[in-house]
Amino acid sequence: MTLQLVDGKFRDSRWQGGRWVLDSFKDASGSMDWDKVIDAEMARRKLLEESPIASTQEEPVLFDTSEIPWWAWVRRFHLPEAEKINGRACMVGYALGYVVDALTGHGLVDQQNSFLGKVLLNVTVIGLLIYRNNAALPAYKNLIDEATFYDKQWQATWEGQERPSESEK
Repeated sequence: MTLQLVDGKFRDSRWQGGRWVLDSFKDASGSMDWDKVIDAEMARRKLLEESPIASTQEEPVLFDTSEIPWWAWVRRFHLPEAEKINGRACMVGYALGYVVDALTGHGLVDQQNSFLGKVLLNVTVIGLLIYRNNAALPAYKNLIDEATFYDKQWQATWEGQERPSESEK
């Protein structure tokens, strides 16, 4: 039995007493496979998110994600992202350096010693940190929509009505 809701309660053979039985995530050599624990916890949370159940004190959730070592989280989520960001920063920086070299005749070392070179380097790195991937675009669009939501609401309340400021003109 794995990851299911039975009679309005979460059930999994590896879940006992409100926490994961960590011994059930050991591989053939007997070492802990933390990626499997992370996968199981993510799947449990996704299942409960899609099918919310009432919380009871009869079966409290005692599992805390801090039981998983920090290095397992870093290896799983941060290293691939860091490699991607570093690779993109390197390629964008190299391409911009080549363009500036072609336009001005200043080599990469000269560019890094100049104020403009340092500014462009920082703009590139900060830009890549903000814009990490194409999936980030809808999030930024939603952020812009949220920022202008109340203004749009305010404008909509005055549609078809004369504003006091317009009648004073």
